[in-house]
Amino acid sequence: MTGNPGLDKAIFAINGLVVIAATALVVTSHTMIKRPPTDETKEFSSMVKDSMVEFQKPQVQFPEMVINLYSREARLRFVNLKMNIETFEQEQIQLIENAKPMIQDALVDVASNMKPSELNSVTGRILLETRIKNKVNSRLSTSAVKKIYFSKFIVQ
Repeated sequence: MTGNPGLDKAIFAINGLVVIAATALVVTSHTMIKRPPTDETKEFSSMVKDSMVEFQKPQVQFPEMVINLYSREARLRFVNLKMNIETFEQEQIQLIENAKPMIQDALVDVASNMKPSELNSVTGRILLETRIKNKVNSRLSTSAVKKIYFSKFIVQ
């Protein structure tokens, strides 16, 4: 307070008017501005279309492989797997097709150095995928491998 009763009343009145004006602005903005209604059929068809695009990404299929795993036990351990490689672009499919023997060699190299206990976990499978992806992309000297999908994965 300033000590001047007339000035104090004026400041109090101005503060009151500002609060009333701000409240009126908020109320009118919420009552006047309405979101357009959602067209559910349009949204559903858009969602279906987007999901179909997701399934139509370029992929290269690899044959089923059986790979011996690193194990200090007397019992032989192996992984039986089948994988598909997704590329970033359609044009890279031919590059992956031509490099299939090299990619299979990279898979054997990476998987045979992993323990069965590593591959039995989700983290181990993600680690296997990451190592294969990095090794293949470095051998190809380009980032062609986007994702690796395992359609069969059995550790014995």
